[in-house]
Amino acid sequence: MLNILFIPEIILSIGVMIIILFDLFFQKQKGLSFTLVQFLLLIAAYYSLDNKFSPSYSAYTLNEFTNVFKFILLVGSLTIFHYTYKHLKFLKILKIEYFTISLLGLIGTMIMISANSLLMLYLGIELLSLSLYALIGFNKKSSLSSEAAIKYYVLGAMSSGILLFGISLIYGFTGSIVYDDIASQLISIDMNSVDYIAIVFGIIFITASLCFKFGAAPFHMWVPDIYQGSLISTTILLSTLPKIAVFIVFLKLYFIPFILLREVWSDILIFVGMLSIVIGSLFALTQENIKRLLAYSAISNIGFIILSLGLISVDGIHASLYYTVVYSLTALASFGIITHITSNSNGIEKITDLAGLSKTHPYFAFLILITMLSSAGIPPLVGFHAKLMVIKALVSSSYIILSIIVVIMTVVSAYYYLKVIKTIYFDNREDLISTFSNSDIILSINVLSLIALGIFPYLLFNLTSYLMRIFSVISI
Repeated sequence: MLNILFIPEIILSIGVMIIILFDLFFQKQKGLSFTLVQFLLLIAAYYSLDNKFSPSYSAYTLNEFTNVFKFILLVGSLTIFHYTYKHLKFLKILKIEYFTISLLGLIGTMIMISANSLLMLYLGIELLSLSLYALIGFNKKSSLSSEAAIKYYVLGAMSSGILLFGISLIYGFTGSIVYDDIASQLISIDMNSVDYIAIVFGIIFITASLCFKFGAAPFHMWVPDIYQGSLISTTILLSTLPKIAVFIVFLKLYFIPFILLREVWSDILIFVGMLSIVIGSLFALTQENIKRLLAYSAISNIGFIILSLGLISVDGIHASLYYTVVYSLTALASFGIITHITSNSNGIEKITDLAGLSKTHPYFAFLILITMLSSAGIPPLVGFHAKLMVIKALVSSSYIILSIIVVIMTVVSAYYYLKVIKTIYFDNREDLISTFSNSDIILSINVLSLIALGIFPYLLFNLTSYLMRIFSVISI
């Protein structure tokens, strides 16, 4: 019987060992090894939806909600690996170890999504973090890459320590680390007792650690440096899969074990969300490096997700869920395009490296145009609907002033997205810009989905509404 509790994770774990051994004996067959990696992801994706869930383990749960997001992670990994293979091959640093480490990180994200206890959550986060440490420092030729890896390692270790301290407080004063048991213990907690204060501090520490993993302000200091120092293929991974996993962790933690203390974490999330939007939008204005620009853009977008989650309303949760999917799809397209373009036989770093792209490669210029306009929230692209849902959720929750600030920051952020478009279409260059290929089917589908989902927003809206209904049943 393959319908056991965590068959996708088992498939990936066994598959990683097989691929490592295969590559050891067939080191010259990198293309075949990569094909095995993609085939492994396809099998895991199939069983992530086909898998029958069972509530037999209190610390690790499986249901339709987690299955859908595991499927999204696996399909996203297929796309990321497709972009990564071409990019690493161009840089002549293609090693299958990169993909096996990425698969271990993917297993970590899947554990985070299914975790139903704080200890299991910690194990998933650490597995993901250890994988990211290695991937960020993968390019040994670059001093920036090594610096970024050390910086992320030190800050990540501090973040893990803060998380463990928060978990220890929750366990010490509730007697449990399982989500459902914590929720039942909090019902009888006296708000004037020492226990209540300790649990509040525990929630604050856990929130601070998760905000670091999410890249939200004021814990965002690492994001621009790590994005710039990493390979662009690693940056794609950083900006998509961990963000989805951490969002699900936020959703499950706050609306299952900590729902009774919503007055504590709601204000924190609203403050962090607004701060992220303001800092991300303003600091991006002065950036000349394309990866640092997209890093601050990521901080701003994460702010939208956290802000709407902190509203504690059906519209707010739905908006945050919708925005997470849209942001991941847009980030995947934006960084995916950059992996295909080179300037003077080097990867794209500065915004000016894209000058004249519309004249030499109009196809890729058009793709970047779509992703930038969607990120700016220009209708009828899907990014417009995502930002509109957050603003509507703010208005319906009577946060009028916050909604005005969000609109102003959205207008401000449009400047740096339009700056990229201006560089591509109106600036000239004398040196060489080239691409790996004249077209890419997967990349085209990725970008065109931003148009399709914008013109037919009900497609994604219905999916997220369905996930909302499932989650409501789980969290009750």
